[in-house]
Amino acid sequence: MSRIATALKPQLVSEPVPRIHDAYDQEYYAVNGPAENRGSAEHVVPLVSSLIHPRSVVDVGCGSGAWLNIFQQHGAQRILGLDGHNVDPTWLCIPKGCFRAVGLSQPFELAEFFDLPICLEVAEHLPVRSPRGFMRSLVRLAPVVLFSAAIPLQGGTHHVNEQWPAYWQELFEEHGYRILDLIRKEIWSMPEVQFWYWQNILLFVRDDLVATRANFQEAASFAGDLILIHREILERQFGLRSLLRHLPGSTLRAARQIARRLSLAA
Repeated sequence: MSRIATALKPQLVSEPVPRIHDAYDQEYYAVNGPAENRGSAEHVVPLVSSLIHPRSVVDVGCGSGAWLNIFQQHGAQRILGLDGHNVDPTWLCIPKGCFRAVGLSQPFELAEFFDLPICLEVAEHLPVRSPRGFMRSLVRLAPVVLFSAAIPLQGGTHHVNEQWPAYWQELFEEHGYRILDLIRKEIWSMPEVQFWYWQNILLFVRDDLVATRANFQEAASFAGDLILIHREILERQFGLRSLLRHLPGSTLRAARQIARRLSLAA
């Protein structure tokens, strides 16, 4: 089976794998701290805020808290970051009192509600057995969730459960949430935003809330068009340009047509 065909399957990594708190340690946050996420957040948060107007935000898998910091700048009055016990409070760019250590591989429950939970590039790090319990925990927090998770092909540190959007869509639908693709078209190939958000960031909104907003209803009508693979992922993982140069003539012409479609989509 070719590498591409293999990668198109959901990526479930067999044990043993490195524990997440071994991968995301002080050295990681020293290199990939607030600055890495700030550029993405500065461009995505205004778009989300214009749709949701959140006054309270919880970040599930917050890391250093950079996204929460930007949401504060855009009007969020109450913030909370949740992440593992491996996160040292000295790494945070939010007040230490706004962080709570939670084991995300197990279901969790908060005795409070928020306007918006965000969960960005986290779910692919959780064990294969975890997603349903994790999803129940997320949807208890609010009627709308900003969600992003790595797809097959993407690669990254401690990715043990890479899945296509339809996988997460099915889990959200079990709780009465609709998938709305309102952010990706606004940031697709925006250089200030990290490429995995171009590819993966979606809103999941509870049915009763979708029914109250015309833009949500419109987005729900084209929610099936989800299988997009950004050319950045193909080029990073497979050296697409190099591959195209070495293809036979007829195959090369067909490949160029596909590449042009990808360019138009971008």
